[in-house]
Amino acid sequence: MSDIFTDQLVNSEYLIPVFLGSLFAVSFLSARTRIPHAMILASVGIAISLVHFIGINGIILDKFKIDPRLILYFIVPPLIFDAMIRINRIEFKSIRISSFLLATIGTVLATIIGGLVLGYLSGIPFIIAFAFAALMSPTDAAVVIEIFKRVRVPKSLGALMESEASLNDATGAIIYSSIIAIALAQGSFSYGDSGGLDSINVNILAESEHFAIVFFGGVAIGLAFAIVGQKLHRLMDEILSETGLTLAIVFGSVVTANSLGVSGLVAVAIAGLYFGHVTSKQENTLSTRTKTFVFQFWEMIAYIANSLAFLYLGLSMDLVSIGKNLPLVAFAVVAVFAGRLVSTYPILGITNRFTKEKIPRAWRHVAMIGSMRGAISVALVGTLPESDFKNTLQTMTFGVVLCSLILQYPALLQFIKTKFKDISPEKVS
Repeated sequence: MSDIFTDQLVNSEYLIPVFLGSLFAVSFLSARTRIPHAMILASVGIAISLVHFIGINGIILDKFKIDPRLILYFIVPPLIFDAMIRINRIEFKSIRISSFLLATIGTVLATIIGGLVLGYLSGIPFIIAFAFAALMSPTDAAVVIEIFKRVRVPKSLGALMESEASLNDATGAIIYSSIIAIALAQGSFSYGDSGGLDSINVNILAESEHFAIVFFGGVAIGLAFAIVGQKLHRLMDEILSETGLTLAIVFGSVVTANSLGVSGLVAVAIAGLYFGHVTSKQENTLSTRTKTFVFQFWEMIAYIANSLAFLYLGLSMDLVSIGKNLPLVAFAVVAVFAGRLVSTYPILGITNRFTKEKIPRAWRHVAMIGSMRGAISVALVGTLPESDFKNTLQTMTFGVVLCSLILQYPALLQFIKTKFKDISPEKVS
């Protein structure tokens, strides 16, 4: 009888009400316990995975699985758009150079350093080490946004972390796809004993050109959709229609950019930044009432997307694989922290000294501690075809993401509460 009930519960027509009901229950529990709802959802996902592994009640985990492409194309974009439209123009202007450098040069440096450290420590082929480092180089927008909605931080620091997380998701995805293309070309999906750097044949000029095309192509698509959307908003004066237009801008920019071979994540980030800084500021374009409704709508959409992202993290987690490969996971964690360390402190130190942007030392520590990984890394590796290459990447990815959730998350919360407890409400995000 229980098996029949379970089968009915996980049928597709029941999944949406089960998810929404769980979301309400988790929100209620979070409000009562002060535990972040995202952490509870991730724990629920992990619990379902463990129940499946043990075999209790015959739960079929495959029916709970979320297609990783759904995360990349439909869950992450709303999170990025919502974060970017809320970034204050003045605050963003005060950190835009630091944010852009961290999201581009910083991501590249983290990939290079992390790949080298992992390759030398673990002895795995460097093509796998660099692919993993690219997976881990971007911080996860969902995690960062979740934290800054719960604690008080200076507005400029919030703008720095959220804009970097939104932009470096795209940068990391571009670098990762380039490395995977190299791996495919060299037949590295089934690796043997070779682990030297000489096994990677890279045309630096061609890869740099490819990166520029994909990144700035995404910028162009995002701007085009945002500008056209702005002109259409001026012709409209109906709340639901204008809200629907923002939906078209978000997913239209993502789909168009991806279909043209450029970055959809960059496109939606730029579209969000333009909407928040230009479109929503012009009264003849967007009325105050419509603006309020649109922002509340996207806050709700982002909440649901964020919940799905963390549930996906928990469901994807393979604790058995992590347990069997603890030394490799430990090397992976060290490599990720080394890459972030080398890319964060120098860049923020340089911008603090040679630009008008002032990045206090405590902010640099937040940028380092807050470099958590999450759904986008798991989703990217999930899109690979089945192989030893994928299995190795997945194990390390699961280990680092789990470390982010259980170690970095509470460490960052505690650090922020200690360092910024005395700031006034008008100066916080």
